Amino acid sequence: MSPDRLRSRCSYDCQRYLEALEYALRAHEGQFRKGSGIPYITHPVAVSAILAQYGYDEDIVIAALLHDVLEDAEVSEVELEKRFGGRVASIVRGVTEEKTDENGIPREWEIRKEEAIRHTGLAEEPVVALKAADSLHNVYSLVRDLRVTGESLWARFKRGKEKQLDYYRRLSSIIRQRLKDSPLAIELCEAVTILEKVASEYDH
Repeated sequence: MSPDRLRSRCSYDCQRYLEALEYALRAHEGQFRKGSGIPYITHPVAVSAILAQYGYDEDIVIAALLHDVLEDAEVSEVELEKRFGGRVASIVRGVTEEKTDENGIPREWEIRKEEAIRHTGLAEEPVVALKAADSLHNVYSLVRDLRVTGESLWARFKRGKEKQLDYYRRLSSIIRQRLKDSPLAIELCEAVTILEKVASEYDH
């Protein structure tokens, strides 16, 4: 399909979407999904697609493409705002974890995840929706990887299976409270249930 035909069928500003995609590609160049050879860019693209499929607006879909650039790349919030606007930058900031303290020392996983859960309970709805889509893709990825690699999957994570499952269980509950009967929130809760079921199959 030609770019002109693609643009004519796109309900978003396709040029802006392509600019964000190219920006994310450069920011995540050389990065891979944890414990795999899968290019990291596949994750933000998938999260963006989830939000687009559920009808979220352009800024949220664009923010999804960029949602890890502050956390995992040499990108500043000022630069992000200049390129894509204040709302996009604010949404991205809302899902960004502080992985290190002011001295550059890595912060504990448990502290970061507690902050993420607490912030999700207080954040504005676009941030919660992005967190939901991000978590949904991560949970589905865990389900697929479990079915392919089995129990050895959990060795990829410094924190084992129980802490991972507990985090997604608690996070999905908070998101369901915030987004109520949103189809996205419902799908996330269903996905976490599937993950728990598949994980339990390896307990025996």
